Amino acid sequence: MIYFFYIINIAFLSSGLFKFRKKYLDKRFSFSLIRTLISLPCLAGQYLFFVYYGSVELAGPVIFSESVFALIWIDTAYWLKKTVFQDDVPENRYCIICEIFLILVISWIGICSYFKCSSSLYASCVIFPRGPVFFISNLIILISAAFMAWQMENFWRSLSPKQRWEYKFLAAGAYLICAAFAWAVSYRFTYHQMPFDYFILISGLLIFAWLLMMYAVIKHRLLNRKIYVSRKIVYAFVAPLVLGLYLIIIGLIAFIMQLLNLPFPVVLRWLLAAAGIVAVGLVTVSGKVRHSVRYFISTNFYINKYEYRDEWLDFSRLLQDALTEMEIVHALHEVMAKSLYTNIILIWLGDEEKGYELVSHKGIIIDGKDEYRIAEHHPLFFYLKKNYYYAESERKILELFEFYNEKIFSQNNIVLFVPLSIGDQMAGILGLGPEFTGGKYGQDDFDLLSAIGTQAASALLAARMAKKNSELRQQEAWDVMSAFILHDIKNAASMLSLLRQNAQDHIHKPEFQADMLDTVDDALKRMNKVKNQLSVLKREIVPIYQDIDLCKILRNGIRKLEKRLQGLQIGFSCPESLTIKTDPELLMRIMENILLNALEAGASLINIKVADTQKNQVSIIITDNGPGLDPALLPDKIFAPFKTTKPSGSGIGLWQVKRLVTILGGYLTAENSSLEKGARFIIKLPLNPGAG
Repeated sequence: MIYFFYIINIAFLSSGLFKFRKKYLDKRFSFSLIRTLISLPCLAGQYLFFVYYGSVELAGPVIFSESVFALIWIDTAYWLKKTVFQDDVPENRYCIICEIFLILVISWIGICSYFKCSSSLYASCVIFPRGPVFFISNLIILISAAFMAWQMENFWRSLSPKQRWEYKFLAAGAYLICAAFAWAVSYRFTYHQMPFDYFILISGLLIFAWLLMMYAVIKHRLLNRKIYVSRKIVYAFVAPLVLGLYLIIIGLIAFIMQLLNLPFPVVLRWLLAAAGIVAVGLVTVSGKVRHSVRYFISTNFYINKYEYRDEWLDFSRLLQDALTEMEIVHALHEVMAKSLYTNIILIWLGDEEKGYELVSHKGIIIDGKDEYRIAEHHPLFFYLKKNYYYAESERKILELFEFYNEKIFSQNNIVLFVPLSIGDQMAGILGLGPEFTGGKYGQDDFDLLSAIGTQAASALLAARMAKKNSELRQQEAWDVMSAFILHDIKNAASMLSLLRQNAQDHIHKPEFQADMLDTVDDALKRMNKVKNQLSVLKREIVPIYQDIDLCKILRNGIRKLEKRLQGLQIGFSCPESLTIKTDPELLMRIMENILLNALEAGASLINIKVADTQKNQVSIIITDNGPGLDPALLPDKIFAPFKTTKPSGSGIGLWQVKRLVTILGGYLTAENSSLEKGARFIIKLPLNPGAG
């Protein structure tokens, strides 16, 4: 048992570092208070165990246990002050350094008490040696008692009369602990000894103080006030608390048997030890036992059955990575299984028009089963819209009694239905089985399900909207690509149509025949590109940049276009040499679209001027003598898709030109000529798209 006591105290000692993971003062104080409420009965039980066996070897663990509790008591007093007066959270670095220093001091006391403990027994009395271990350990205990008494006095003065009535038992228990340790240390410093009867007295005082503090916490619900203990901390300390109570019971049994002069058989000792180990193992391992303990703590020690903020934050954290409806369903089931006291959780998804399909059955994602489908005209749907939830207690309602024996109810043992809704939109339905604790669903459950259901519905509707937008974007991409392809086909067809019109008069000319072959060849190339675009429909247009002589490329390209666009006279002016990095094929598609658009609009003369600017870009100015542009469409609407003023126009040409210019890193503007009738397009392209 000596090693067991040392292990328990080392665990208490090192657990103090975990509080620095808490960001808030009240959380840190909660952690310290829980350590106090657990270590206090353990220390009292160790006193009784020491008295019963009367072995001098147990004096060392007792000294170590007292020092560990003194450190916990100082820690509780410190965070009580910080919490009450809302001081700033100190830097963790300094707090951790101080904590580690005190832990090292207490550890030194523990090591010395184990290897160099020279206490002795005389006439049912412990004789303490004069040395640094005895002096330092008792000094720490005295400091802890004085520090807590001082902080408790400040805390008491800060309370209102009503609050003092609620906290009086807590304060009385704390003062009783301080008084007991102050008296014990004073007696030891005076006589360097401590009778066994005094150990029994101190143990009784500590147990009485512990009962006072626990009564204050439970009676006045202090865990939901400024002195607040998180449920997670309470749940984590259930197993150590059971172990502490077990030690107290063992000590009391041994003490009573000693008073009655009854033997304590070895078999009984091992039976009690085995029972304690089994109890702790059940609490630690068994999921149902853990849920039952959580249910008991939540319904008896707290005002509310659930910690709504923690559940909401957990669900919010899970939703951060949930992008699809099924991922949201998985997150919803995870938080419901963790929070609620039932293993039967079913989730339906759908809408008011198509009904609701079962997608999750006890955490397993499934395809909708027809026999479990809730149709859009199902009475349950209308009942949930009107009354928010349907519980088993409402099964006798006439409009629902008819379908209670359906497979939805009979095969799944569902006793509660809750909608996943926000506003008037119901995104799904949640079905729950009975609580395995035997309890009934109440207002706390409905409040939690309402908050989580609204959050889940919002996430589901957002996921559906995102999916719908994605489908619309895909459809839009298809429409854009289709428009580009159709426009390329239209341009090729227009060229062939012009060729057919002029063939009757010029077919005998060798020059026309050469141009005709070029036009047909160009049309075939366009058709081949259309085929390639269809094979890679989802790809974006990627320009193939080349260093080109802009004037030469434009001059040769315009000469070919002028031959094909009969009736259109093109003037061209450009500097002698102008090198630019661009895609010549896309550039000529831009020019062809603009020139063909001008011809179809009624223009007969076009002037093209290339100007080199000083901002690392070049301007191509195209002016025609046509009817001009509709002012209502300037400056930007003219480039919107399907915007056209021509009777047979598609509204794609200028939109395609705008996109191609943007792909080449430039920008396009349109205006009406101020000097003469007609439209003007200005294309500005960078000399080197990759340079800044």
